[in-house]
Amino acid sequence: MTRQCSSFSSRSKVFPKDAVMDHDRGSRSTSRAGFTLIELLVVIAVISLLIALLLPAVQSAREAARRLSCMNNLKQIGLALHQYHDRAGCLPLGRHLAYDPRYAGGGPSCRYQYVDKSFLMNLLPDLEQSATYNAINHDLLMFGWENRSVLSVMVNVFACPSDPGARVREADTTRMVPRSLVVPGEPFLMSFTSYSGCFGSFDVFGLPRPESDCLPHPESYAQANGSIGDVSPVTLASITDGLSHTIFASEKATGRFEQLDRVASEPISTAWGWAPCGNLGDTLFTTFYPPNMINRVAAVAGLAHTKAASSWHPGGLNVLMGDGSTRFVKDSIQSWPFDRITGRPSGAIRLEGGSWDRLPPPGVWQALGTRRGGEVVTADAL
Repeated sequence: MTRQCSSFSSRSKVFPKDAVMDHDRGSRSTSRAGFTLIELLVVIAVISLLIALLLPAVQSAREAARRLSCMNNLKQIGLALHQYHDRAGCLPLGRHLAYDPRYAGGGPSCRYQYVDKSFLMNLLPDLEQSATYNAINHDLLMFGWENRSVLSVMVNVFACPSDPGARVREADTTRMVPRSLVVPGEPFLMSFTSYSGCFGSFDVFGLPRPESDCLPHPESYAQANGSIGDVSPVTLASITDGLSHTIFASEKATGRFEQLDRVASEPISTAWGWAPCGNLGDTLFTTFYPPNMINRVAAVAGLAHTKAASSWHPGGLNVLMGDGSTRFVKDSIQSWPFDRITGRPSGAIRLEGGSWDRLPPPGVWQALGTRRGGEVVTADAL
């Protein structure tokens, strides 16, 4: 009995050899689990490759969304233009001249007039911005001290989300100091915009001039052939080219002017593109110059770049047509031949009164800028 108990006890302590070996293999296997350095590098490389493939698609989707938002801004401006026409009986002037004796001095009033409010300021009540509009003292110069607080009010509809320059920022005062509108060195905040009205197919001044007895120069006035410019009144009925074939407004990417600062002899990006100002370089553009001229003409063209339509969207820009629709116009749209240095039409000369002569045949881009040029524009030309 004792021997059996000893025998049983001895057998109970014996483990099969295979079981011991399996246990050892399991322990060694557990201790080696995980990625090697090479495997980890391969995984990182695959992830990086996937990100590189997906990133352009993500950026493209974001830009498409920004472009749609930009088109919606132009549609809002288009609705406001039609509402303005309903209550005023005509479209707003592109630029106003104001006479303020505090800054003018002696002489005939037309000699000391200043380009005043932009057409965008006149649209404020139709863009649910009545409070801002009512804050303007319309009897005084837009850039006088009394209106200083309104200049830095940013209206979201006036800014394309792709345009980094369309915001409130400090403005250059080179034009303002000689007129005693600001003190040298004083900070001067201004709202900048991405949009401008279509002045027409010429770069002219059709407002009263002192050298012409305070009347517009007749040839220049005739060439102010856009819907938003120096001519008033412009009614929808007077636009005989057809509203769907006439541009009312377009993008003008203020942020792109920063490219000109490196070569210009004067400030560009902070001196032009002001939302409250009706200058041709601020809230008006002309199809006299090709679209996105800044990509196609030497930077030495200077201020001509500020008068052309432009955008940050690749391949073209958004425009607002007279019927309220918006279209994306490609940079390749037909334009009259132009000088690659100045952007001006090839062979054109400016006459003494400021009008233009010896012009080449207009292209589709020029035809879209006129309100009654009689040009035929087909849908496939856009």
